[in-house]
Amino acid sequence: MKYQQTQLAKNSMLTLSVIALSLASSFAQAAMVETWTYSTNATYSNPSWSPADGIGDGVQTATASQLSWGARTGDFQNPSNNAANNRSALTVGNFITGTLVGNGQPATSAPGALKTDINGILVGNEIGKGISFTHWNNPLDSNFRTLTGATITDTLTLTPFSPTPGSAITGPTLTFQFKFRETPNAGGDGGTGRCADGSAGGACPDLFGFVGTNTVNNSFIYDGFKYYASVLTLNADGSLNSVGIGSLASGECSILGLDADSNSANGYQCFGFKTAESAHTTQYFGVAVSASPLSVPEPGVAALLGLALTGLGMSRMRKPAQKG
Repeated sequence: MKYQQTQLAKNSMLTLSVIALSLASSFAQAAMVETWTYSTNATYSNPSWSPADGIGDGVQTATASQLSWGARTGDFQNPSNNAANNRSALTVGNFITGTLVGNGQPATSAPGALKTDINGILVGNEIGKGISFTHWNNPLDSNFRTLTGATITDTLTLTPFSPTPGSAITGPTLTFQFKFRETPNAGGDGGTGRCADGSAGGACPDLFGFVGTNTVNNSFIYDGFKYYASVLTLNADGSLNSVGIGSLASGECSILGLDADSNSANGYQCFGFKTAESAHTTQYFGVAVSASPLSVPEPGVAALLGLALTGLGMSRMRKPAQKG
């Protein structure tokens, strides 16, 4: 009897030990990251230009943070009323500190804290401010060569901060091979009297479009947990405009020379932006990390969001006889 009692006591102790080890193991397991520190880095590369005709082609320049074209001595930030003296440009900059980066360096967002979204509703510090792109769309002499496309490479770096600090990891890197269309300041696109979206002609907006780059719910694994990184379109105050990037109309995709995207629906072929003539337009981008995939607007809603971007920026005096 005493032997049996001793054995039962040993078995009980063994059972308690197993339970204790199990609990210790569960507490030792990695927890989902609640807060990250982050930065985004964006660069331009591989620009293409309209064909040269040997007559007043102007000067084209390209750095990691700036693509510009037009008159040799022009200043795209301070255009004149003479299209023959102007330049236009695309620049990439930091969200908070301004629209330009000096010395041709990459644009890197100011490091910040980013909470992991767990319910699919992005609020507050679940929205991380990233970088900005500005199109300085000035009237240009029609003989100047213009940009027709380039590549944007955007890299996200994440560092776990809480509940357990960790080492920096490289998140999804997005590569946008975009097409660009510089439109005339009068008469519609191609002299048709209408813009590429079918609206009445005149000062049609310039167009940026791309296909094949997934900007929403790019998954990655950290410490056994799956997360999703998404590009956000933000307002100037850092609030959310939309998840992902809006669609362009099929006529706009066609004039850009972009084929239908196999992932598109309801007739929308490509994604991108429109920028007003004789203005500089800044588009702001952000980032989110979520524990589950974020919902994406229906294509029709995305198209409306894309249209809403037209006209952002500060208007300038127009020179209707030129392109810009």
